[in-house]
Amino acid sequence: MFEDPTNKVEQVKLPQAFKKAEEVIGEYQIEPQSFDDLYDKEQIAKDLEFVLERKKKWANQSFEMHDDVNKKLATVFESIIFDQGESSEWLGSNAFLIKTSEYDDFKNGVDAVAEYDMEEGVSRVAMAIDVTFNHNIQKKISKIKENIRNGILTEVKYFESQVEDIRGQIKNIPHIIVGADVDTVRELANAWVDDDKEALAQHGVQFQFFEEAILQCKYFAEFAEANGQTKIKEKYNSLQRVLEAQLKNKNLEDKGTRDSFMKDFQNYFDF
Repeated sequence: MFEDPTNKVEQVKLPQAFKKAEEVIGEYQIEPQSFDDLYDKEQIAKDLEFVLERKKKWANQSFEMHDDVNKKLATVFESIIFDQGESSEWLGSNAFLIKTSEYDDFKNGVDAVAEYDMEEGVSRVAMAIDVTFNHNIQKKISKIKENIRNGILTEVKYFESQVEDIRGQIKNIPHIIVGADVDTVRELANAWVDDDKEALAQHGVQFQFFEEAILQCKYFAEFAEANGQTKIKEKYNSLQRVLEAQLKNKNLEDKGTRDSFMKDFQNYFDF
């Protein structure tokens, strides 16, 4: 937890939180079928089949009870970030969030796209949002670094901008991982179910997200420069400036509380 790490949240209103998460996803998640004016219907059908295959593969695996709970908590966490990203300005006052399709979630590892409507133009950041209970994000980081070495960034096939007249595929967006530990997620889930707007709006996790994102911008920009990928370096540098400006303008006191995920997270980005 953030306010008092010694007072663990042992119970979570998971059934109610998961039901609410499904409602949010159902309302806001992009559906590939709505892009049949841009993509061939057979192509869309193949993408939907890809999603079904991934779901079947997951369903056919044998899970312990805690694995099912963790999966549901991850869904709840993603939905809370999407919901509060704009309503409580967790990601800044100029942020607009788009919940990606299941296809882009499975295929490209992108749960949401955040757009920042700035005076000098639009800056986009693709955010892979995960609840990593074992705090192991090495595989995700390695994938981002592999792409940077190859001179590419993340793409989203099914996208519709909220700030520009852009619809369809977008490419070369910086990929950012944000996370929190299980106790923080449980705390957020309970506040979300209780519709405790004040607790959510003032929660310290939003500062943690900014710090995680800015840290990655610095790290991946340096990594890109070391691998001769100047354009990618500039992408991350530009995003860093946007995030730092958004963080500076937050009208909320940062009490400096960070959870165990953040503490372990920093170890992956040791300069």
